[in-house]
Amino acid sequence: MKSIPKFSITDLSNDMVHAGTDDYARHPLYTEDVARIAASEFIVPLARKTILVTGASGLIGTVLVDVLMEANKHGAGIHVIAVDREFVRSEIRFHRHFDSPLFSFLGQNVQNPLPEERPFDICIVAASNTSPVEYAAHPVNTALTNLLGTKNALDAAHRCGGRVLFCSSVEVYGNALGNESFREEDTGRLNLENARASYPESKRAAEALCQSYHSEFGVRTNIARICRVFGPTVIPGDTKAPSQFISNAVRGEDIVLKSDGSQFYSWLHVSDCVSAMLAILARGEDGLAYNVADASCDAPLRDFARFAADAAGTKLVFNLPTEAETRGYSKTTRAVMDATRLRALGWKPAFGLSEGILNTVETLAVQHMNSQDRPW
Repeated sequence: MKSIPKFSITDLSNDMVHAGTDDYARHPLYTEDVARIAASEFIVPLARKTILVTGASGLIGTVLVDVLMEANKHGAGIHVIAVDREFVRSEIRFHRHFDSPLFSFLGQNVQNPLPEERPFDICIVAASNTSPVEYAAHPVNTALTNLLGTKNALDAAHRCGGRVLFCSSVEVYGNALGNESFREEDTGRLNLENARASYPESKRAAEALCQSYHSEFGVRTNIARICRVFGPTVIPGDTKAPSQFISNAVRGEDIVLKSDGSQFYSWLHVSDCVSAMLAILARGEDGLAYNVADASCDAPLRDFARFAADAAGTKLVFNLPTEAETRGYSKTTRAVMDATRLRALGWKPAFGLSEGILNTVETLAVQHMNSQDRPW
């Protein structure tokens, strides 16, 4: 491969709010998680590869980049290209990597084509709008980020002979009618009569693009259908319910639940999500989708809220949502995933639900103490 520019900015977002801090990255709980994943057997097949990560400074992308860079401390030789439109947040989260010859940053919106001078072996498409309030306010941008971001990654992979791992969502399945758990071959049931459909429908369409490029052009693709993920790298200001629960817990406040909490979901700590994605890259079959979840973390929303309250020593209270929140929230009441296919790759999680929430609250508590005026 030709030499790759170390640092470039082609199209940055004008919205630099909620940059946050990287205090979580110095917490022993976080560094131990990163080191554990970096030492796993799933890293070995990735050695000496060039891996491009879009949405690099997000909840999942941040951990992924940190794990790959940690593996480089032990000779993995992975060249990481972090792609993100949020330069300020990326600089805060990845400043400790910028001096490494194995780290490059590309500041651009994934809706624009990836430059030809950035060839890769693997592209992990993790850029996506994941905020419920944003779904309602900006459904067009939500859809285009998923669709164009995936198309541009696939075009680049076709051009340079690379492979694509697309980060999809449990939301492609819609709402379960009974007590079944979704398997990868299930087609799902979605309500298209609202703007919020921009998120799950564009994820489904992006999956179809992956399958189409694999079938027509031979591009190697995998799809990670990710359940509801939480963890210490959550972006400050995130409006998803579990993120708000954890934010309340970190500040020592009561946990506010804006429903009866009967919604039943699959959850996963972000470090387990990242290790599952690495397992798919290491051992996954081309063209297949994999549910990223684990039965040990399946629980109703009220249990998640209660575990957050327990971690903080506070109370669980109920409150009605605002109209804007109602428009953005999922109407799904049950979305549980069968992860048999993922387990067959030899993957298993490190955290149960309560342990993962406690890990997250403890990691972020130091960040909150260090700056009382920040969201955490």
